[in-house]
Amino acid sequence: MESIAELFEKKEYYHAFQPIFHLPERKRIGYEVLLRSKAEIDPETLFQLAKKRRKLPELDTQSLHYALSTFFPSATIQREDLLFVNIFPSTITGKSFPFFIQEITQSFHPFLSQIVLEINESIMEGEVWHDPVFKERIADLKERGFLIALDDVGEGVNTFRKIVDISPDYIKIDRFFSQELSTSRDKQKTVKLFVDFCQNDSQLILEGVEEEEDFVCASLLGVVIGQGYLFGKPGSLLDD
Repeated sequence: MESIAELFEKKEYYHAFQPIFHLPERKRIGYEVLLRSKAEIDPETLFQLAKKRRKLPELDTQSLHYALSTFFPSATIQREDLLFVNIFPSTITGKSFPFFIQEITQSFHPFLSQIVLEINESIMEGEVWHDPVFKERIADLKERGFLIALDDVGEGVNTFRKIVDISPDYIKIDRFFSQELSTSRDKQKTVKLFVDFCQNDSQLILEGVEEEEDFVCASLLGVVIGQGYLFGKPGSLLDD
């Protein structure tokens, strides 16, 4: 694999942006940025390859920097739009991360409160999760002004412990729970459980909303933020 920086410079990697909406009025609050490859390698395979070749932190940080550089100069975004960016826990605990985040803090200082770092629950390594360095760096990120999201909640184990440990600003429920939500009493009970759990602490986001009836059901259950094809597919900022 070439230098990750070179691959971004050659535009072998690029980003798609999927809008996130406040319900029920469908007002956009921001976007999630999704890494894509011109070679049409799916993101999971791309990150697995980077991890195998010990380039995961480099891919992670280069992707984040490139996403911020693309997003915040754009004339199409609103002043208050949030940008949700995925990041691996092992990147956060890496030796070079403090230097990287200091650079980001200096370069994007006016926008720090609009940057939401998404930590994916399903790939959270147990050892990293319990590492005191991880919690210290999460606390430092919050102190600097960054927002934190826990992604794909409900897919992994020890969900509520993880929520308590890092007190995320946003909790994103796995898309499994939005599929056929309107016809599944069990899924409705689970979503309502998270709605009640998040009162006054974290903001809840339901991912993977594709059908109008599931959107209506989610709204009735108290979900106030949604993401999915019903609201918009991933694309360039110009497509929105």
